[in-house]
Formats: sequence, structure tokens, C-alpha cells
Amino acid sequence: MAIELILVPYVLGREGVGMGAGPLALREVAEEVLRPAVVTRVALSAPFGNEVGACFDLNRQVAAEVAAAAGRGALPVVMTGNCHTQQAVVAGLGGGADGLGLVWFDCHADFHTPDTTTSGFFDGQALSMTVGHCWAELCATVPGFEPVAEERVVLVGARDVDAGEEERLAASRIVRSAAAHAPAKRVSLHLDLDVLDPDTVGRANAYATPGGMSADALTAAVRSVDGVAAVTISAYDPAHDATGGVRDALRQVLRALAA
Repeated sequence: MAIELILVPYVLGREGVGMGAGPLALREVAEEVLRPAVVTRVALSAPFGNEVGACFDLNRQVAAEVAAAAGRGALPVVMTGNCHTQQAVVAGLGGGADGLGLVWFDCHADFHTPDTTTSGFFDGQALSMTVGHCWAELCATVPGFEPVAEERVVLVGARDVDAGEEERLAASRIVRSAAAHAPAKRVSLHLDLDVLDPDTVGRANAYATPGGMSADALTAAVRSVDGVAAVTISAYDPAHDATGGVRDALRQVLRALAA
């Protein structure tokens, strides 16, 4: 299958800074290993107005690019600064209504809503958005979006989870697991690189906490997921990866995907 690389070099609607620099920093690794047939760079369609508005502007562009790549029979690989982009990837694959599953690797649960967050951090609501728990009006502006059913979501590697998220996860049907498996015949694979252990592999971003996965463990987990219809790689800030260990780990994971 051909691979198409979609670059979203933004963090909370701001281009090329912090984790928004990650997609461009990792582009060489992705092109070396995946040899994509097409490389597309997504950009805001209007000047920055506010964080949430800019994020959904980008999500609309991403959904269109993912849908186009999938329509050509390619595997979309989306490299982005923020996890909320996953909502757009789901939309581009036709939404969750047709049985799409989601395997979400992340140090965090990203399962807050505007009613539970104490920080107001928009990206901490990314998984909640994707399963339809918040920002419904704006999510509906992303063409093709239908929430993914909770029981078709597997959350892997989450270890830095706030009390409000713990309560919401416990009340949900999301499967929280130390291992990955495909919860549906078609799966969108989400890789927040801070799922990796910062002490033994490298620090993906400022939010990474100890106790994460090794490069080998993440590679094996990715290999275990069948039916991958799209891949999202997020939250890499090159300023924190002093040794290049996260880049090397991603290279290993991408080789497994390419195989």
C-alpha cells in the first residue's frame, strides 16, 4: 500500500513552535523509512484568531487530506503537534459510525472536558472530543466526523491521569490496557510520543513523565495492531529530545509500520 505523509506543524494553532516544530523535525525520518508517495503540508485557511478556532480550522484541512489519501487507496500518516488532530483523522476515515476503532498510545488520557479541566488546556480534551463528549458543535464542522464508540477505543500507556479523568474513564467503556490490540476491523492508530519513557528512551516533550514504554515495547505493540487505516504521530518537541532517542525510537516504530 502506498503511504501519504500529512504534516501539521502547529501547536494550538501556532505554527512551528514547541511541539508544532515536531512534524518538520521528524519529516526526514518519516520520508527515509516510509518513502511516502505524497507529502502534504497543512496550513491555516485564515489568520489566527484564537486557539480553539485555529485548531478546528486545521482539523477541517486535515480531514480533507486524510479522506483524499484514503480515497486513493493510500495509508495516511499524519504528523502533528497536537493530539486533537485525531478527531480530524477519524473524520477523514469516514467517522466512527462505520465501526472504526481507535488505539491511542499516550502518557496522558486526554480525557478532560471543559467541565473537568482545571488548566483549560485544550489538547487535554482530545480523546473526549474524538468519542463525542465535548466541543460537539465545532467537531460537527469537520466534514465526515462521527464519534468513535467508547468500546472501540483502547488507551495504552497512560500513566499521568488527573482525578477527573480517572473518574470519567471508570464510567466509560474505553479499554485501558498495558498492551495493544485491535478493537475493530479498521483502526486509527494514535501515537503520542510521550508514551515513551523519558529516562531510558528520550523526552518527547515537556509533559512526559517516567514509567513509559521502551522503543522495543512500543514497536511490538504497534506490530500487534491489525487493520491500521491511518496513523497519527503527535506531540514531539525537538527541543526536549537532547539525545535524539525519541527520533531513533520513532524510526524503529515506522520500520515496523512499513513492514
